[in-house]
Amino acid sequence: MLSSPGVVFTKDWVADFVLDIAGYTSERSLASYCAIEPSCGDGAFLRCMTERLCESASREGRLSIGTLEGCIRAYDLDPVSVDKSRRAVRDVLEGYGLASEQSKGLADVWVSEGDFLLSDAPSARWVVGNPPYVRATLIPKERRELYAQRLSCCTMGSDLYVGFFEKGLSALTEDGSLCFICADRWLQNRYGSRLRSFVSKGFSLDAHVRMHGVDAFEDEVAAYPAISLLKRGAGRAIRYMDCEAQFSRDDTSAAKAWLLGEGGLAGLTNASAGTLPPLSGASSIPLAPPERLKVLDDLASKFPTLEDAGIRLGIGIASGCDEVYITEDPNLVEHDRMMPLFFMRDWRAGRRDVKKCLVNPWNDDGTLVDLDDFPRLKRYFEENEERLRHRRVARDHPDSWYRTLDKPDHNLLGKEMLLFPDMAAKSDPVYSDGSRYPHHNCYWMTSTEWDVRALGGLMMSDLVEGYVDAFGVKMRGSTLRFQAQYLRMVHIPRADEVDDDTKHELTEAFAAGDRVRANNASRRAYGLGAIHA
Repeated sequence: MLSSPGVVFTKDWVADFVLDIAGYTSERSLASYCAIEPSCGDGAFLRCMTERLCESASREGRLSIGTLEGCIRAYDLDPVSVDKSRRAVRDVLEGYGLASEQSKGLADVWVSEGDFLLSDAPSARWVVGNPPYVRATLIPKERRELYAQRLSCCTMGSDLYVGFFEKGLSALTEDGSLCFICADRWLQNRYGSRLRSFVSKGFSLDAHVRMHGVDAFEDEVAAYPAISLLKRGAGRAIRYMDCEAQFSRDDTSAAKAWLLGEGGLAGLTNASAGTLPPLSGASSIPLAPPERLKVLDDLASKFPTLEDAGIRLGIGIASGCDEVYITEDPNLVEHDRMMPLFFMRDWRAGRRDVKKCLVNPWNDDGTLVDLDDFPRLKRYFEENEERLRHRRVARDHPDSWYRTLDKPDHNLLGKEMLLFPDMAAKSDPVYSDGSRYPHHNCYWMTSTEWDVRALGGLMMSDLVEGYVDAFGVKMRGSTLRFQAQYLRMVHIPRADEVDDDTKHELTEAFAAGDRVRANNASRRAYGLGAIHA
């Protein structure tokens, strides 16, 4: 079942908050429209929706089977969840006076066992809910291929919720609203680029409430959810709210009023708020507390990006088969075919004396070596030929079956550089003299303008880390990703704009691993006032 790995039940107060933001409230004539819950789970949203619908219909004297039959459509793949949702619907309907058989019939019509992404869903005034959190790798390949064929925003690497956004938005009437509580990685990562482009062409992300760390679900989850409200129409400014972990039911009234333009920020607690520019094409958007975004935006207007400031960056080498290409035996093949490697994992674990090498099949000019010129290398690769030929890169290039997945950049060897782990809680670059080539999942940075040790002090700072935090997706435990795509968003001063004393202080801070000194020196480099611990 696709739904099982991604089942995350929403707390009732969160479901109420989502419905309020969406505008699915009992004050409206709800019986005049259709609403869709695309992944109903145990019925948290359906219970609230049914109560609101019945209250609205009762007030208007329209509480009847004929009136209500087309008002809700809900879907789930899991038959157990379908049964729970139907029971939740029946309980509410019977509480409003409908007979048991009538309630059962209505629940059976409303709640379907099926895949919303492949269904013939009706047009709807509202699409609301909590799409399943299912990573691409957990979706059967055949099903992923089917989604990719049917939905333009879905790729073989997309998480499942991407399809729910596209399908849900496509079902909206002209005045419709989609409001999900869901992972918000699609706003920043690569696989979300198609969805961002899709949204920007015909819809507007009107409100986005980031709830990372908020106790929003019945079970503890590692996801980083947000409530997103989208409507049809040209892109409008995003009302953005960043909630603290203490955000709860008591905060929702003031939050809703501001998000819907019905109140100011005076009564808002446990959250900060501001506006962001609308989505623009496939571009990612920064997400962080509004006051931090204001600082980062101001710095971006004054200083160049890393690459424009003379910084070159990239990722270490991926071999495509580390078991064959990586060795600790310095005499495995000819000496000049052994390239010393830097392993960030060993470094961070304190195994700094471990020496590993890449069995290197490449010449300095980027061509493959002739194996006949290196008998030991040839024998070693031939011993592992069957394994190497099974790789896709070897199948695509059968005449060069012994190549690594990536080519090393031989110009990188011997250059001083900063090295970053793919994932880390803080920005802690490592200095390298260039004697060892960085391995995959290790990002490197060199410069002809900046002394890399002074640059290291700058890259340690909270200001620089703030860019990675705002533009990059977070992993479990608020771990940041220091990938090149996010590092490229960082803006820094040019080296010749920073005085020598500040550069010296940055260098000293980097050598000592002193984040307070690095922060103060970095603020001077940016022309900001110093701070103190």
